[in-house]
Amino acid sequence: MAKKKQKSKANSSFATTLKIIFLFLLLFGIGLLVYLNIYESKEQISETKEIKTQKEIQKPKPQTIVNAINNYKNEKSIDKDKNLNQNFSDIFANMDLEKNDDNCKVTSVTCFDTKETSAFGSLASATNIKAKLAIIIDDVATKEQSEEIKKIIKNGKKITPSFFPNTNNHPDTNKYSKEFKSFMIHLPLRALKFNKEEPLTLTPSDSYQVIENRIKNIKIAFPNLKYLNNHTGSLFSEDENAMRNLFKALKKYDLIFVDSRTSANTKAPTIAKEFNQFYIHRNVFLDNSQDLNDIRKKLDEAVEFALKHKRAIAIAHPHKNSLKAISEYDFSKVELVYIDDIYNDYK
Repeated sequence: MAKKKQKSKANSSFATTLKIIFLFLLLFGIGLLVYLNIYESKEQISETKEIKTQKEIQKPKPQTIVNAINNYKNEKSIDKDKNLNQNFSDIFANMDLEKNDDNCKVTSVTCFDTKETSAFGSLASATNIKAKLAIIIDDVATKEQSEEIKKIIKNGKKITPSFFPNTNNHPDTNKYSKEFKSFMIHLPLRALKFNKEEPLTLTPSDSYQVIENRIKNIKIAFPNLKYLNNHTGSLFSEDENAMRNLFKALKKYDLIFVDSRTSANTKAPTIAKEFNQFYIHRNVFLDNSQDLNDIRKKLDEAVEFALKHKRAIAIAHPHKNSLKAISEYDFSKVELVYIDDIYNDYK
């Protein structure tokens, strides 16, 4: 009887122990679930806050009227810069349209030299680009002139001779051109007023076939030719159809026209745009006056123009004082380049 009571007491004690262990496990499980729920809630709250913060960061700030106007102006300014070099209408806006005589390049110091500044004003902001100056020597026709120009080049000053095409007056210019790394052809075009017209001068009444044949023969005589500029030509360059025929012929033979700008009414800017080409042109005539000091002042003007606009093209002639002034001038402020080296800057 006593053994039964002891056994019953032991069983009761064991059952109590199991109950305590079960209760402990139950409470532990409930506590663990509560903890996990609280942790998950915190994580969700944290993620929600993070997403909300990111959305607030990405959300554009409301524009004020002033900001909207300024942004619109900035966008217009960017678009204007992109299309700057295709807008030619204001290039001659400040020029005297009455001065269209080709003789002005010889007789008049004030023959519309540097008044197209408004078209290129924004280029001055490109301070990381060194200013370039290309000097073209027009009317080159003799061996003596070629030799004088070569001396200047050998002394480290890059200048580009522009030779008259071969005619009875200038039978050997193609031979002289072979001695130069960079050269041009000085193409005679009909002037409004000019007494000493070159042989085979092209006129506005010439057909495309006549113009094309002339350009073809020049290309045959000067196979390495890339650039031509006009000798005189105020009448021709003012005629849109004549210039269109010229550009068409030049394009056929992969040649580029550099406008000497002997007329304020030149149609070259319009036609260049029509043929999807850069309009490249003279900025300063250096030797309208043959006085040495006047030429030096014009060189100063060309350098200043280049510094302001990051590029400039000047034209001189193979006169004694012109070549002397160029050979002695200090061009350290700019990079003196051949015409080939400045063309792409007109993009």
